[in-house]
Amino acid sequence: MQWKKLGLVYSPRGQQAWNKKYAILPVPELLEEENRIRIYFGSTDELNFGRISYIEVDADNPTKILYEHSDVVLDLGDEGTFDDCGVVPSCMIHKGEQSLLYTVGFQRCVKVPYMLFAGLATSEVNQPLSMKRHSQAPILPRTPQRPISQGAPWVIFENGTYRMWHWYGTKWIEVDGKPFIDYHIGYAESQDGFSWNMHERACLAPISELGEFAVARPCVIKLGETYHMWYSVRLKEKMYRIAYATSNDGFEWDRQTGDFGLDVSESGWDSEMTCYPAVIELNNRLLMFYNGNNNGETGFGVAEFNLDD
Repeated sequence: MQWKKLGLVYSPRGQQAWNKKYAILPVPELLEEENRIRIYFGSTDELNFGRISYIEVDADNPTKILYEHSDVVLDLGDEGTFDDCGVVPSCMIHKGEQSLLYTVGFQRCVKVPYMLFAGLATSEVNQPLSMKRHSQAPILPRTPQRPISQGAPWVIFENGTYRMWHWYGTKWIEVDGKPFIDYHIGYAESQDGFSWNMHERACLAPISELGEFAVARPCVIKLGETYHMWYSVRLKEKMYRIAYATSNDGFEWDRQTGDFGLDVSESGWDSEMTCYPAVIELNNRLLMFYNGNNNGETGFGVAEFNLDD
């Protein structure tokens, strides 16, 4: 599956107080009747407190911005809650007349840099200004097996069940003198999209023999009878890269190797890192929105794959 990079879509403008740094975790939503794609993203202020806003791009030319919202649609959580230092988007699905935006909330800590947990916001379909938190608590709680962190949900609805892939952490580790979470990719199911039953075993785990110490932010779509996952992998010798796996059931995954056209560019906004992919299907092609250098400080771009190839 060879992707073609189309270029940078959006980088922080710095014109608003909330939008000084980062455009992280792009989440596309197809507005089919308008031939547009709305893309939610997280941005931070000068003190790195994060909030969610969105832009809209041309579905035929996804590097062309048609609209940029000038305010946030989801602000910081109340003091003491899991997202009082920031919230970023992770995945959106529609449930009847309601949109469910799964999020990642973060809090700063003393002994470790932060805590990260999954949240949920709801809105009326195609009405982003009506967005509000479903709860002030995370939707994926700590467990004895996953005591550190659980976040970045990707959800699809299939055969009456909501299926979620997400990352979780079991411990903090040190790499080159810096603290990191040992992200794994887990799986959960729900009957309503709000309350989740988590499977204990990981779908994907870092392979230390390959120099990996984290696999994170999965994106899953089903084409025919095959599930396709794009995810971020962190290696000791490299910053984040986008990796790819396939599955027959959505739980047992086969990692794919080779050049997918998603490695770093020779120069520019994604010359050091590619990460946090989010893929949608339209007009017999796939579009992937993804972050570049420094985990999205330079913004997000888009790549294309033609399903006829």
